[in-house]
Amino acid sequence: MTRLVVDSICDLPELLIKKYNIAVLPLFVTIGDESYRDRVDITLEEVYEKMRSGIVPMTSQISSEEAEKTFRGILDDGDDLIYLSFSSGLSGTYQLAKIILDDIRPDYPDRRMEAVDSEAGSMGIGIQALQAARWMAQNRDYDFILQGIYEMIPNTRHVFTLESLSWLAKGGRITPPAGYIGDKLQIKPILDFPDKYLHVAGIVRGRKTAFKTLINMMNKDLADCPGQLIGIAHADDREAAETIEKMVHEALPDAKTFIHPIGCVLGSHLGIGGVGILFFSKLVDGYDLMDEDF
Repeated sequence: MTRLVVDSICDLPELLIKKYNIAVLPLFVTIGDESYRDRVDITLEEVYEKMRSGIVPMTSQISSEEAEKTFRGILDDGDDLIYLSFSSGLSGTYQLAKIILDDIRPDYPDRRMEAVDSEAGSMGIGIQALQAARWMAQNRDYDFILQGIYEMIPNTRHVFTLESLSWLAKGGRITPPAGYIGDKLQIKPILDFPDKYLHVAGIVRGRKTAFKTLINMMNKDLADCPGQLIGIAHADDREAAETIEKMVHEALPDAKTFIHPIGCVLGSHLGIGGVGILFFSKLVDGYDLMDEDF
């Protein structure tokens, strides 16, 4: 059997993580002088509550000790494993896991193990992970699963917008005057995720225009495969996510959607009110996410 390991950047409902026995390695969130394991020592709701009070959390990557313990536990059970990491352009988790697996590989000559850079975040990893986990549950061949993951990666699309530039200013990513002026002018950045990094694809005036821009970008990228599962991620703004969901269904009647909050680590960087659409521009052979129950 093959087990899937992800880190806590992967945004999927807890029900599905348990259903498919996915192992999750927590990143760390630091608030003041205290560091917490994401999803273990602190909840998403607690982090967003701190953010709403004006606190800017800091984040850091997975623990090497916990990663090795998790990997060895799976291998000791006689299973193979695939670790699907947060984008290497934004975190060192992939490189760290690769080093650990290379170190322990001689201890398990009969087991297969691989660290894979998802080149994604949030539900971008989530839809990759869910498809891989479904294949694992179907006892698909290890090579089939690994090849399928590598084929999904370049076709994973993220399109995001932010409610406010003030959070980017608080985090030092833009100057405070730029954040202030941008908010006064109702400037909304449009973000995508090419080549492992978050990228500003454009700026627009007003949230309604921002949402329409996301839908237009989605339509352009998945013109050949409208019947798929589309993730809608939000940073503590369910209402915005539901608005986007309605617009997705109007544009793509054959699509299936699910909404999930953006986790603590990415939420800490994007700020309250971010919302995005996650999907594939091309469907891999064996794609069956339309069959998943939520």
